[in-house]
Order: sequence, then C-alpha cells, then structure tokens
Amino acid sequence: MTDAPLSPDTARPGPATAPAGSKHSGRILRFLLAGVANTAFGYALYALLVVIGLHPQVALALQFAIGVVWNHTLHGRFVFGTKGYGRFPHYVAAYVAVYLFNAALLYLLIGTGIGPYLAQGLALAPTVVLSYLLVSLALNVPLRAKGGTV
Repeated sequence: MTDAPLSPDTARPGPATAPAGSKHSGRILRFLLAGVANTAFGYALYALLVVIGLHPQVALALQFAIGVVWNHTLHGRFVFGTKGYGRFPHYVAAYVAVYLFNAALLYLLIGTGIGPYLAQGLALAPTVVLSYLLVSLALNVPLRAKGGTV
C-alpha cells in the first residue's frame, strides 16, 4: 500500500472531495481537530510523566514516541486522505524534526524560569504550525491548493 492521497473514486464524500479552496480549509480544520485530540492526550501524558518524577525532556520524548504510530494513522486518513504506511519513514522524520523543535523550545522556555507545564503550553502554537507544514510534506500532500494559498 502507498500513502498517496485517495483518488476521487476512493475518497470519502464531503470535505475530501469538495472544491480546492474548501478542500484545503477542510484539511486545516481536520488537522486542528486531530491536533486537539493529540494535544489533549499528549499533554496529559506529558503532565502525568512529570508528576511521577520524570525529567520534562524525558517525558516529552516518551510522549512523542508513544504518539507517532497513532498520529500517522490519524493524520494520514482523517486529515490528508492518504492510506497505508509507505510514507511512514518520512512521517517519522517529520515527527522527529517537530520533536527536536519542541524540545529545544521547551529547553529555552524552562531556562527563562518558566515552569515545565506552562513552558510546554507556550511551545504548542509554534510547534503545531511546524507540524502541519512538515506532516503535509511527509505525507506528500501539496501545501497549496491549485490557485490557492496555504
């Protein structure tokens, strides 16, 4: 199986087969919805791991490692309309890049005296933007709709 976007014949009805402009808007909305679910789970796991005594960087690494397979499936199918695991190595590379960015930002924020919970909360917005861009590329989904913008 490949991770090519679903063809119009196999795509699910609704936002995935809508006109290009609304298709892209729908993709961003689905990415944000998936992100809310991922973030809620990931942040809860991170907080739990910190509460039980793990260093914030270790907690972050475990949170990212646990989420990668589930997130690939959620992003691939629900957000970008791809199937299979042919692009999984690319997705993992994007996910690692997002992790490294998040870890560096967390380190910098904690270094300013911000606590680990607030620091990770502040790191979320720029991490989400980078995640959308890199995951789109990893799953081989164009960032621009024909004649549209990101």
